[in-house]
Amino acid sequence: MGTGANAPEGAECLDAIKSVLDDLLAARTPKRIAASSCPTEARPLVDAVNRLVGFMEELAVFVLPLAHGDLSAPLPSPDNAMAAPFVELHRHLSRLTWQAGEIARGDYSHRADFMGDFSQAFNSMVQQLAEREQRLRAEIERRQAAEETLQRERDLLVAGPVVTFRWDVDDERTVLYVSPNVSTFGYSADELVSGRRTYDSMVHRDDLARAVEEDNEKARSGLETWTLEYRLVDAAGETRWIRDYTHAVRDPEGIVTAYEGYIIDITAQKRAETELRRREKQLRMLSLTDDLTGLYNRRGLYALGEHMMRSAHRHKTGVGVVFLDLDGLAAINERLGHRHGDQALRDLAGVLAACIRESDLLARAGGDEFVVLVEDDAAAAEALAKRIRRRIATGNAKRQRPYKLEASLGHVFWPAGEAATLQGLIERAGRCGEETKGAPRSD
Repeated sequence: MGTGANAPEGAECLDAIKSVLDDLLAARTPKRIAASSCPTEARPLVDAVNRLVGFMEELAVFVLPLAHGDLSAPLPSPDNAMAAPFVELHRHLSRLTWQAGEIARGDYSHRADFMGDFSQAFNSMVQQLAEREQRLRAEIERRQAAEETLQRERDLLVAGPVVTFRWDVDDERTVLYVSPNVSTFGYSADELVSGRRTYDSMVHRDDLARAVEEDNEKARSGLETWTLEYRLVDAAGETRWIRDYTHAVRDPEGIVTAYEGYIIDITAQKRAETELRRREKQLRMLSLTDDLTGLYNRRGLYALGEHMMRSAHRHKTGVGVVFLDLDGLAAINERLGHRHGDQALRDLAGVLAACIRESDLLARAGGDEFVVLVEDDAAAAEALAKRIRRRIATGNAKRQRPYKLEASLGHVFWPAGEAATLQGLIERAGRCGEETKGAPRSD
């Protein structure tokens, strides 16, 4: 359509309208039409076209940032029906952005209900995040509870009588760590760890060489854990008896790299043991010994044995009872006379005395019966029984007596806490001895 001088009226206006429509179809931004250039009857159409141009301008300003995720662009005018789907999309994306922020702050109650597969993926992600956070919270709570329990145990340990140590393997036994409650001995953890005071300087000088040698011997033998008792001198110069529980820390090749353990003050226990020994002497003065063998008699056995059971109950150990019956005593008396029968009893008493430890209780229970009480574990009584049998066999092999020593032997173990009496334990051990009479012995 031409626009020359001879063009009909309104042709220029129609060309402008066509240009706008061509720009719209080509996705170009059109220019508004000047209404003054158009006939009066064409102006409603021009106004409609210009409104359409305005709507397109609003869409360009709004949709292009929206396509890049920018939700800050101003919304189109409410009467712009062309923008309605984009405004709805903007609303959903704005809500989705807000929901994502809430989820980031830990609120997993939000769900999307639009955009099809995206909504399903979004909701699945939120569910997984919620489950993951729940697991993390549970793990955090579990660890916090474990840490609190561990801290309570540490506090209890530090407040208690057990002083924990870690020593180096050097000749000075350098202290690498010591718990703060070493202050119960008057020393500080800092002066020991810093090296201002050595551990060996705390050990009583009469016990130091023995303690060091025993530690080295235990470690060389391959033991993992052992116990020693020796004396420490506290900061005030007082002597304390301690029980040292030591564990050897070894590398994969078995080389000792450090020592760990703890010490506990047993001064009161040692004093009690000293008092017990004093009372034992008093008891001997009260005719609790057997005139023939010099051992405790039946009265002494029960007086001290019941005390031993109470001690074992306090220390949560136990008592082993070894019962022996001298076989053939009547035959010795009849064949060789009562003098040799008495000597056989003394010989058996000597064998037993040579086999027991200082802490064991040995007694002649009456006639040809002997009892040994051992405060320890079950293995200690069994080991004692084996030593006795070996020693009797060794003595018989020398043939230095006109008779052969033979004894029926039985042993039982009483764990602390089990209901039992000393009399009942001795009777049980005696029955065990009767059962072994005449049985072949492998030891």
